[in-house]
Amino acid sequence: MWQAIFGGILVFAGFYLIIKCFVSRRKGVHLDSTLVGFKQEKGTLYPVFKFTYEGEELTLPGGVPAEPQKFKFEEGENVRIIFTPNNKEFVDIEGSKTEYLYGIASIVLGAIFIYFYLRKIGVI
Repeated sequence: MWQAIFGGILVFAGFYLIIKCFVSRRKGVHLDSTLVGFKQEKGTLYPVFKFTYEGEELTLPGGVPAEPQKFKFEEGENVRIIFTPNNKEFVDIEGSKTEYLYGIASIVLGAIFIYFYLRKIGVI
C-alpha cells in the first residue's frame, strides 16, 4: 500500500512543480541581470544574480543548484531572469527547463510506483 501512497504523492508533487513553475514564469517579471558569483548553501552552490527592480538593486540566488564549471554562463555575463516580486528568496533563469524536468521525473517515478502496486495486487 505504501507504494501507491508514495507514488500518488510523487505524481501530485510533479504536477504541482510544473504548474507552479508555469504560473511563476507567466506572472514573473523578465529582467536583465548580471551573474555575480555563486553562493554555497548547505553544501550546494547556487548562482547569484544582481539586478534592478523598480529602482531597488537586488542580489538574489537562482532557484536551481549549479556547478560553476558546468554552468553555461560565466561571472560578469548578462543573464535574463524571471523575478517574482512577492518572492525575494530566489530567481529563475529565463529559458531554464530544469524545474519542468524535476516535475516530469517526479510524475514518471510516481507512476512507476503506482504501476508496480497495481500489478502486485492483481489489477494489471
